[in-house]
Amino acid sequence: MDILKLKIANVVRRFAFKEWGGTETVIWNTAKCLRELGCNPEILCTRALSHVEKESAEGIAVRRFPYFYPYFPLSHDNKRRLDKKGGSPLSFKLYKHLLDNEYDVVHCHTVSRLASQACKAARRKKIPFVVSFLGGRYDMPQKEIDEMDRAVRHSFNYGRLLDHFVAEKDFLSMADGIICVGYDEYELTRREYPDKLVEYIPNGVNHIKFSGAVPLEFRRKYGIAPDDIVLLCVSRIDYQKNQKLLVEAAIKLKSSGEKIHCVIIGPVTADNYYLELETMIAKNNLDSVFTIIPGLSSESAELMSAYKAADMFVLPSLFEPFGIVVLEAWSAGVPVIVSKVGGLRRLVKDGENGIFFDASDIQTFIDAFYKLKGSPDLIKSLKANSLKMATENYSWEKITGKLLDFYRKVIEKYES
Repeated sequence: MDILKLKIANVVRRFAFKEWGGTETVIWNTAKCLRELGCNPEILCTRALSHVEKESAEGIAVRRFPYFYPYFPLSHDNKRRLDKKGGSPLSFKLYKHLLDNEYDVVHCHTVSRLASQACKAARRKKIPFVVSFLGGRYDMPQKEIDEMDRAVRHSFNYGRLLDHFVAEKDFLSMADGIICVGYDEYELTRREYPDKLVEYIPNGVNHIKFSGAVPLEFRRKYGIAPDDIVLLCVSRIDYQKNQKLLVEAAIKLKSSGEKIHCVIIGPVTADNYYLELETMIAKNNLDSVFTIIPGLSSESAELMSAYKAADMFVLPSLFEPFGIVVLEAWSAGVPVIVSKVGGLRRLVKDGENGIFFDASDIQTFIDAFYKLKGSPDLIKSLKANSLKMATENYSWEKITGKLLDFYRKVIEKYES
């Protein structure tokens, strides 16, 4: 088989251009690189958050299928919560599409019921089945699990009955290859599946895209003073991302006379948390020092401008499998302050390309802020080291090369 002519079915829970996150970023950028190499990647997903049945962007087909969550009763609001985060849908039309069309590889970017259906289809078609772990399988905090379960807490899960008939329940044991974006998850998965092809393939970044935006444009649009220190956080607005820490930090820094402005950009995946965040800001009279933008396209010029306008990038996550936004900040030349959790512990080298703090101790963040503010030489060093790291190790071309090589290994083992 010509590895550069692969037809790849990328199966994912949802793929909406207006509701962007790390999963979408990985699939989209690797698909573009694969297409440039001669492959034919397609994106197959449910109609969650987008009802456009079929579209093509940059030559890549995106097909969306009807779906449902096997819970009763399930309100419209709770269905939308599952669409945004944590849902485990079934889609018989997507499953049928996999059976009716010819692919060389089925690559599933979810571990929900769709993965079980995709695995079953791949087995019937006698083609390799690959799964990507995008984080959270081993280290998701219980509070996060409880929050995701809230939408179906008082519903009957009849999916347990359907699973016996429409899916491969143990799809991970049947997978021909597993990809992990987090190194900790990679090591744990290798131990759990010692006889399986398991590969660590981190996320990537288009560093050129983040290097040319005009910084003044963003400040001017949102009325941010030229001498304000802009703290930028780009991530889903969600309990996991812990943006409330920025509010706590702003209270302390403002009372110390610091001129700061906090910018939070990201889609809302936990409505209650968003409301709590806004309430906390208003209660502490911080409206003038906060700008919240609930979602910008990853291709948005405004997002690029926000990065370039920032003085410091902050990621206060309670857990983080990788942290693709750190690569974006590096590429934009913004020094990063991140919580020492998950994949961030491997990605960031403290004092070399970023600064760590403890998400459970606000004082450690305040200390990191002043460490950066008071050292222009440190800022210069962090910027140089992080840009070098982003360009040399995390370009999408390099990441896609690793992915294509993994497909080759999987196919060779499958056909042997």
